[in-house]
Amino acid sequence: MRRIWGSSLLAWLLCLLLVACATPQRLLPQDALKPTEPEWQGRLSLVIHSTPETALSAGFLLRGSAQQGAIDFYSPLGTTVTALRWSPQAALWLEGDQQHSFESLSRLTEKATGAALPIPQLFDWLEGRPVSVPGWQAELSGLQQGVLVVRRTEPAPQVVLRIKLD
Repeated sequence: MRRIWGSSLLAWLLCLLLVACATPQRLLPQDALKPTEPEWQGRLSLVIHSTPETALSAGFLLRGSAQQGAIDFYSPLGTTVTALRWSPQAALWLEGDQQHSFESLSRLTEKATGAALPIPQLFDWLEGRPVSVPGWQAELSGLQQGVLVVRRTEPAPQVVLRIKLD
């Protein structure tokens, strides 16, 4: 009897773990996004070549537009770790029960990651549009395979953002 109980409990825990991995939990945006807005999902890594070097890696879901959007970051188990929200009125960083407001999306990404990221242009790059941003270079050639690499060469420190779309 004890052996059956242990096997059943193990099977139940395994099923629970698989369900948690398969369905990322989404935080709802502060402002409702249009259902027709595009969305991208995958994994990203961000390396900031500073002293000490900073490296971040997470699953993500990006949706909306440069004007109003949301990005959720997920742990390997699929739970939401942190989220960014922006609109013309606000730029928010949601982390657990805490909410931090910023005057701009650029300032928000700088505080959240250590580097001001060109999130508005990221939407163009993911659509394959080669927009120019001073100090940044986007390698769009890998988009057919779901890969985008963006590098900041100026100002220092150098920043490398790699995205692998699902």
